[in-house]
Amino acid sequence: MNPIPDEGKVVKNQKGERVAVYTDETGKAITLSAVCPHMGCIVTWNRKDKTWDCPCHGSRFDKTGKVLSGPAEKDLPIKETGKK
Repeated sequence: MNPIPDEGKVVKNQKGERVAVYTDETGKAITLSAVCPHMGCIVTWNRKDKTWDCPCHGSRFDKTGKVLSGPAEKDLPIKETGKK
């Protein structure tokens, strides 16, 4: 699967964990935990607003995982891809 620039998607990594992957305009991927730090729900990609949104309690995060609105108070953690 070829990543689409300026889009995000939740996928499973090699360890079977759900990760939130955003591919920027240059093709560089940013891999984050897909688990909302508020209550542990899995975020989804909001294609219109280009944000990661939590369907459980409404927290929103920017493309790079920074909190935009709560109730979450912590950013989505960056996940290591294992690639060098």
